Amino acid sequence: MEELKFNFEESEEPKAKKNDVITYEPVEKGIRRKLKNGKKFSYEVTVDFGRVEVYDEKQKKFRQKQDKQNKTFKTLEEARYWKNLMEVQKKKAKDKKTTFKNEGIRLVDVADEFLEMKRKQAEKGKIKDSYIEQLRIQTDHFKRFFNGERTTLVRTIQTAQIEAYFEFEEKQGISRKSIEKYKTHLKQIWAYMLKDKVKYGISENVVEGAEISAPKKEYKASALDYKQLNELIVEACSLEDPTFLYLVVMSMTQGLRRGELCGLMWKDINWETKRVTICHNRVQLVTKDTVKLPKREKVREIELHNAGYEVLKLYKEWQENILGRPVKPDAFVMQWEINLLQDYVCHTGKVSRKWKEIYNFINKCREKAKKEKLPYGRIHDGRHTYITLLLHGIQKDDKSIIAPASFFQVYESAGHTLPKAMQNVSNTVYNEDKGDRWDITRFWNEAIYTDLADEWRCACELRKMEEDTMTELQKAVKEAQKKQRLEKAKAERLKGNPPEDILIEYK
Repeated sequence: MEELKFNFEESEEPKAKKNDVITYEPVEKGIRRKLKNGKKFSYEVTVDFGRVEVYDEKQKKFRQKQDKQNKTFKTLEEARYWKNLMEVQKKKAKDKKTTFKNEGIRLVDVADEFLEMKRKQAEKGKIKDSYIEQLRIQTDHFKRFFNGERTTLVRTIQTAQIEAYFEFEEKQGISRKSIEKYKTHLKQIWAYMLKDKVKYGISENVVEGAEISAPKKEYKASALDYKQLNELIVEACSLEDPTFLYLVVMSMTQGLRRGELCGLMWKDINWETKRVTICHNRVQLVTKDTVKLPKREKVREIELHNAGYEVLKLYKEWQENILGRPVKPDAFVMQWEINLLQDYVCHTGKVSRKWKEIYNFINKCREKAKKEKLPYGRIHDGRHTYITLLLHGIQKDDKSIIAPASFFQVYESAGHTLPKAMQNVSNTVYNEDKGDRWDITRFWNEAIYTDLADEWRCACELRKMEEDTMTELQKAVKEAQKKQRLEKAKAERLKGNPPEDILIEYK
């Protein structure tokens, strides 16, 4: 028998006139027929869920309230169908109440209930969808700890267990800032439950007093000196994938932020004038990649110095060699080898992790070669190196000086807002940005003494010589390792709930 499907739209009743006579007659339990002037007009359904305790915000106390749901339908079939659905919900609610009396309510169930309530608020436009997505991810994370073997009933949870959860997330690699957001989410769930103390069986917000463990070590940003910077460029040239070289040069000597490094497109580069327009900032919002304007919506131009021009040129040639075709103008510049081989855009959230992995690998190689380690810095610290060296200038070993660059040009090229002291009417004309970056270009052409193009060419020739001397077994092992990397990337990509087009692509 084919199942009936209704949209359950309530009948729109016209306003009753003075002479209209409205009467009702029972049809069956919970359903009555509405008559207007003795003629059938509609069917009203009433489902009684019993008495519930609700919190009265005005009186600041709990009170009993009868929970009834009413709906009006045009046909008796629709009325019966909706009533049956409500009876099923009523039975589930009754079973849940019985389960709670015997066992209690689980935190994971309340978290889902709270999320659903927030979703309804989002549908009304009260909350942004991005915030709902954030709550959904956090709810999934709660289930990693409070489900399975750690199934926990809300009435048994103590502050110590909340603190244990924070420690668990810290071991998973979640940042302190994110854990603070998890705490806020849990506090909201407990506040939601406290509005119905009888239903949930709690009497206090145990999350309030839970402490997040102090960070083990406070991170301090650092800047490389010009010698360390040149050594890092040489090390980056020795890698098979020039993406790390691109990140080093474009962040530490051209001043791009991480989102700007990820968002740069080939069409933004003017090869004739050697200028780049920074107009795209690709960032990760929750689980989605978003391309927007740079910070403070400040579109700017930078001028490529010799090293910056060379790295983009060789990076373009390397990508075209892998793709077997010219790069597309709308394609993002930054792509790892795996992204090019599997034809998808690199994940912005993993750039910092990849940066750290390669940086540590370089330092391990230097340690084996009895060389001094290079001070580690996050990818954003590249801008610290960029601005620090430009404003301080460089004194070489032979006591010669590389003069600092123009203060104004540095601020504009970095996309910073000028200090308030320089934002007055009297020097508005002086502070006008005319796009000149010649002083910065002069500085880096003197500071980067490494011949980047020659270093890359020598490294490529060395790798070619090593491949020629490899045995068939060594070549097979290398090919198997490459295949394993691709399979791992594929597995990671499928694990993160990718769009349908990606699933079709892998099928």
